[in-house]
This record gives sequence, C-alpha cells and structure tokens, in this order.
Amino acid sequence: MRKILFILTFILLNLILTGQTPAGSWSDHLVYTTANCVAVSSDQIYASTGMSLLIYNKSFAELKKMSRINGLSENGISTISWSEENKTLIIAYKSTNVDLLKNNIIYNLPDILRKYIPATKLINKIRTNGRYAYLASSFGIIVIDLIKREIYDTWKPGIDSDGAEVLDIAFGNDKIYASTVMGIFTADLSNQGLSYFGNWDRINSLPNPTGKYTSLVFSGNKLYANLAGTGSAGDQVYVIDNSSSLFSFLPGVTNTSFDPAPAGFTISSSGYIKYYNSNDILTKTISSYGWTIPQIFQGVIDNNDIWIADIKSGLVKGENMDSFRALTLPGPISNNAFNVNSLNGKTVISGGGTDNLWNNDGKSLAISIYENSNWTSISSGTVFDPMRTLIDPDNSSHIFVSTWGNGLLEYENNNLIKQYTETNSPLLAAIPGHVRICGMAIDKSKNIWITQTGAPGSIKVLKPDGSWVVNPLTVNAPVMGDILITGKGQKWIILPKGNGLFVLDDNNTPDVFSDDKFMKLQVQDSENQVIGFVYSLAEDLDGSIWVGTDQGPVIYFNPENVFEGNLKASRILIPRNDGTNLGDYMLKTETITSIAIDGANRKWLGTSGSGAYLLSPDGKTQIRNFNMRNSPIFSDSIISLAVDSKSGDVWFGTSKGVQSYRGDASGGVEKFARVLTFPNPVREGFSGNVTITGLMKDSQIRITDISGNLVYETVSEGGTASWDLNTYNGKRVATGVYLVFCASKDGSQSIVTKMLVIK
Repeated sequence: MRKILFILTFILLNLILTGQTPAGSWSDHLVYTTANCVAVSSDQIYASTGMSLLIYNKSFAELKKMSRINGLSENGISTISWSEENKTLIIAYKSTNVDLLKNNIIYNLPDILRKYIPATKLINKIRTNGRYAYLASSFGIIVIDLIKREIYDTWKPGIDSDGAEVLDIAFGNDKIYASTVMGIFTADLSNQGLSYFGNWDRINSLPNPTGKYTSLVFSGNKLYANLAGTGSAGDQVYVIDNSSSLFSFLPGVTNTSFDPAPAGFTISSSGYIKYYNSNDILTKTISSYGWTIPQIFQGVIDNNDIWIADIKSGLVKGENMDSFRALTLPGPISNNAFNVNSLNGKTVISGGGTDNLWNNDGKSLAISIYENSNWTSISSGTVFDPMRTLIDPDNSSHIFVSTWGNGLLEYENNNLIKQYTETNSPLLAAIPGHVRICGMAIDKSKNIWITQTGAPGSIKVLKPDGSWVVNPLTVNAPVMGDILITGKGQKWIILPKGNGLFVLDDNNTPDVFSDDKFMKLQVQDSENQVIGFVYSLAEDLDGSIWVGTDQGPVIYFNPENVFEGNLKASRILIPRNDGTNLGDYMLKTETITSIAIDGANRKWLGTSGSGAYLLSPDGKTQIRNFNMRNSPIFSDSIISLAVDSKSGDVWFGTSKGVQSYRGDASGGVEKFARVLTFPNPVREGFSGNVTITGLMKDSQIRITDISGNLVYETVSEGGTASWDLNTYNGKRVATGVYLVFCASKDGSQSIVTKMLVIK
C-alpha cells in the first residue's frame, strides 16, 4: 500500500512540475487587456477583445477566454450582443461570418459571408428583440431567427433600392428605428415588406435629417440619436418625441455607444459614461477608475453594477458603479507579430515592422516575452518599428532589439541598458535621425552581427567588450535583411526586393578583412531558373541551408562550397505517381515567409496564404498542413514562426495574432536528467497522445506495465516521444501504472519514469 501511495505521489508531483499540455494541442496568445464591446447575461458577462472573447461568470467570479482555438469560427470580431430571451450570444465577425453561442455550443451561420455583395461588407451593431437578432450592416439590416438559427430576412432602410449603411438599431412603440449614414429611418415592425425601401420613412424633424447618425436608444417613449460631428466639432445628441431637440453636446467629444439601462440609458464616449434616467436627468457620470484614465467604448448597467469595454484596460467591472477593477488574462502586449524568436524556453515577439515596401510603419515599440508560462513586456512611445530580437544563448534575460529607425536596443531583465545610434556607435543613419537595422545573429565568440540599410558599411559587429567592428563592405542592395550564421561561421544575408542573397566568410576573424571572402549570390536552381525574391533562411541539423522564396523552398546542401563557383540551389521534386515519370516541386506556388527546424530536423514552413507546413527532414514528405479549413490556426497568412527547441512548441505569428502548437519533437539533451511525461496522470476521457520530454536524440523508448509486459516501443523525435495509449493490437491500455524505459541510441545511458493511466 505504501508503494502505491509513493507512486501516486510521485506522479502527482510530476504533473505539478510539468504543467504542460499534450502534443498536438493549441494555445492562443492574444491580448486580453483590451475590449471594444460588452454583452450582459443573467449569469455571465461577455467582452470582445476584437480577436477573442473574455467570459466572466458572475456566480463563481471565474474568468475564462474563448478564441478560434476552442470553438469560435474566426478571431476577428466586429461586435457581439446577448439575447436574454433566447439565452444566445450573437457574435459577428469582421468578415461578416456569424456565430451563435448557446449552452456552450457554437452554431455557425456563414450565409452572409458567402453571399456576394458588390460593396464593402460590414456588421456594425447587433440588437435583439424577441426571437430575432437584428444586424446593422453596410448593406441594410439582416434579421436572424435565433430559434431556427437561420437568416430570416434582409431589410433595406434608405431612399432607394440600394438602401443605406445602417450603424445602429432601436425598438419602441412597436416600431424599429435605423440610424444610417443618410439619416434615421423608421417602420412598423408588423410591416411584412421591410425589404423594400419604400416602406421606410425618414425622420425629417431633425435639424439635419440626412446626416450620419451613429447610435440610437429608445427610453421613456423617446428616441435618442447621435449625430456624428465633423472634424473636431464633436457629436450632437438629439431627443425625438413628437418633435426633435438638442439633448446634449460637448465640443470635441465622440460618442461610441448608446445602451438601455434600468429606468434609463447610458451614453458612452472615450472619456466617460453618462447614465440618464427616463426623465432625462443625469444620475451618474463615470470619468475615472481611480487607477487610470478611461478609454471607454461601451458601458452596460447590470442591476447596480456597470460593465465597461475599455480599449486600454479591457473588461472593467464597476461594482455599485463606484469601485472599479479590470478583469484581464495574461498575454502579449500586442497582437502584432512581425517577428517571433524562440530559444531554450523563452519566446520574444516583436510587434512592429515596416510596410511591404520597407518604409517605416510608425508602430510603437511593443516587445512581448514569454518564459516559464509568464508574460512580460517592453514598450515605448518614443521608439518605433522594432524588427527582430536576439536572445543571448548564455543569459536569457539579456536580449537585443533591432529597429527600423532607432538603432539597436540592449536590454537586461527587460530594462534598457543601452541604445546604440549614430551618436554613440559606428551605426549610421539612412536618412537624418533614422538608423535602420534589421537582421541580427550571434556567433560562437558572442559577437553580434547586424545588417544596416542605407549606410556605408552594410555589416557591423558588436563585440562582447562593447567595441565595434565595421566591415568595409557596402553591399549593392537597397535593403539588408536577415542574417544567418552557419555552423561553420559563414554569414548568409537576405537581400529583399528581389536581390537574392549575400554570403560572407570572414574566416572567423571579424576584425581582419584581408582573409574575407564574399559574394552576392543569385539564387539559381539546377535548371538555371533564377529566383530573385528571398524571404527566409534556416540552417538544418545537417548543415544544409533552407531558403524560403516566392517559388517554394530551395536548399543548398553544401553551403561551404559557395565560393567555389556555380553553386546551385536544389529543389524537392515530388513524383506524380501517374505513370508519366514527371514530378512537381514541393510547394512551388507558395511564398515561404518563415522557416524553422525542430528537434527531429523536420522543417516548419510558414506561407503567405496557405498556412503552415511541416515537412520531413529531407523535405520530400508533407507531414502536416495547418490551415483555416482543417485546424484552429488563426490565419493562412503566416508572418513569422519559430520552434522552441526546449519544449518543442511551435510559435505562429499570424496576421491575426499569436498562437502556439505543442509539437512532438524537441531538441535532444546531452544526458538524461529530468525526463517528464504529460499529462500525468492520464485521466478518463483523454483522447490525445502522452508526451515524453527531456530525452536524448533518437532515444529508444519501451513502455511496460507494472509487471514488465511490453505494451509499446518507439524512437524519439529529437528529444521528444509520444504514445497514443494503445498497445500493438490497437486497443487502449487498461487502468494502471506504466513504466517508461528510456535509453540513449548507443545504450550507454538510461532512465526510467512512471505514469498513471485511468481508463
């Protein structure tokens, strides 16, 4: 009995220490400190971050998140609304796709998305009334039957058959009101012909009946409407009863949302929320949280509390409308993932970059850092357009950031310790005040090599002692991109805008130039086809250079021979197997934006439009293709990707945010020290694979029951192995304790660990 208790204690301790997700699982890494829409139900609060949902359970004070990874159809949310009568959350996406969330089940309505409309398609606001949800859109009002979960009708308020863009909707006195870019229109809800514009009447009693009205609310038998101001004039709020009159106006103030409230309504603007009762008396003004300046988008009153969607603070609860606190979850500082870098358990994301022509984009410095399951960040309002990050392999708290205008930044423990510009280093400005740096790499001697654009001396080196070396070369190219240092010390540099590659061999003497060899390399395949546009580089575990181009991947198998002349890039030819002896090049039609090598020497390729691919070590077999049709990946446009060699996590920087995938391969360790299995224990109902990490490369794995009977064996992918919990006959193993025997490839080292399986 004591032995069993010891084993269970060991397993539970192992579970606590690992805290890891199984291979094949996804995690989102989105910003949860912003909110632009809030919906209140009787038991939960829903807030849209623009990319995902925050869900707060009022009874248990529990906060959780929902994104494409765990059910949403997309992660670009336009607006949300709650129907208390139908207990349904309506989620409209920027693409005009629609989800209905009821009882934790998502029902997708793709009809609007699929319908061709020769104009911009937007869903601006959602209001509910009875069994229907009414979507204010750029092409009228879409009516959804929430019981049948289908599109019921499309209504066209306006002055002609094209209708008008509808920005908000209100209901009162058996009428529907639509605020549009050309006035406010109204109709009887009982009218069966509202798809015809002629059955709508414009309210002409307003001082500007054809103006742009952005928000509506019906309260106390009166309609309140927001007329958008022009320039810095500010919005005007009108009250409409039998006639129209100005209700409120503050110069320069833009109102963002009108919402019903108990015995009244709220008007939200960036700096405040005003709560009016049904007699038009202002009963409450919220203009401060006590700990930060509000940037409010919407406020909804729920009994005595108020729930606020704040652009900078996220979901804010105002208890009794007086005591405020932000309800947020950890995540990166920005959803912009211009570059992702991962090394030994630390991932750093640059939220910045340039436009497609390599011009400054003006994005403020936003660096997000993930380590030990925690997020920290670095930001600045005076530094712009971060490009790449470099993690010191010997000190993960020491990082460098290159910028497209503000030089090179050096950080220790997230504190800026030095900024290198033209005033204190050999770095030169491309134009006055703009020191442009992209690529960075560190060699075995801890020298940091950087590429500089638009200045003499295209390659510069920062030595460990703080001194600089300026290579006299000025590369004939408009832009200097990423730099890769190979295992043999060669420096391979991307020349964007169709200029190929530049290769330098400094003979491992960065401050001696007489022994340097260099060349501008035109990428040319074995058929002498020139490929000008290069986007990414990686060296695999065999020393080959993989190059991502606009015509798929190409490989230099013997890069050390580049200076011997006429080195051709190889392509991966895949036979068609149709009897023609013909083949096609692997991913020839894809632009490869990023390449990363995992611990099993497999190749992860990010593309500009078809998601991410995993290829076998030789590139001849496509193991996986993650795209929006077959996976929870946020976007088919992959901007950057990286593999954490320690955990095997694959990080994707997409056009719609950051996420990670628990890969089944990691870098092998030199000796067994801390072999972990997870999940452990494996609980009833688990359907994934058990992952074994902390292994040496190509470890031999044998799994037995407690009596020593062999149930499974395999060879690790780098430093990771996985088991689907089935025996050789395909049946799931029984409940019990299992022993995992791990041995190095040559048998010189071994270790045993335990796991509990509950069937």
